Amino acid sequence: MPSVSRRKRPVSTRTHGISRRAQPLIPMLEQQEIEIPREVPVMTMSQTILFPQAMMPLFIFEPRYREMLEHVLETDRIFAVAALDERDEDAEALETPYSVAGVGVIRACKENPDGTSNLILQGLARVQFESIVCEEPYRRARIRQIVSQADGSEKTLQAIQPTLLALIQTQIRLGARIPKEVVQFLSNIRDPESVLDLSIYTLCPDSRLKQELLETRGILARFEKFERALRAQIERLKTDRQLKGGLDDDAIGQN
Repeated sequence: MPSVSRRKRPVSTRTHGISRRAQPLIPMLEQQEIEIPREVPVMTMSQTILFPQAMMPLFIFEPRYREMLEHVLETDRIFAVAALDERDEDAEALETPYSVAGVGVIRACKENPDGTSNLILQGLARVQFESIVCEEPYRRARIRQIVSQADGSEKTLQAIQPTLLALIQTQIRLGARIPKEVVQFLSNIRDPESVLDLSIYTLCPDSRLKQELLETRGILARFEKFERALRAQIERLKTDRQLKGGLDDDAIGQN
């Protein structure tokens, strides 16, 4: 997984950029189409990965990000969120982002009396950083959109949703603290990739795996990696439950 690194600056929670020439239009769940710019502000945060369609709450408090937010709200409301590439020993000092990130649009924003802001960012697409345009007053990057590959038959891709739902239900029966609203929400989504990405964003606790899945272009390949992680979690839940007092595996069901 490649990374992009820049010069040193004080560490915090994020990093940024801005935009102009357009890339393909992205259909949203609510049937809107949004044009993705060629340059965007970039916020770099530790273990934070934005997936397409996901709703990410953010708290903006640093002066540079307040300035970024002011500009973004006056223009296209779009910026990127990149995870800090902590494999680089100077990652925190340099705020080194992974080169694949998520770009999103601000859906709601509330400015607080002290000048900080709370906002909801909705993911639009995966993007690759081509270059860092500037670092001041906040980071801006030139990007290109990453288009997913339909690497399976229609029948195989349509099986993603029921398989994920069955695995999630099994986790819940084994004691995983997954709100029923998550299952209900995922049940109402018809697009296989959207179901997959929202499941990963909501249920994958491993930030490195999450980043790897963000970078995996093949929809089926992405699903198979995530499915293995879910099944491994099910086995851990079974073992934990057995240690705590016995479990009849037949009662749990084999997915």
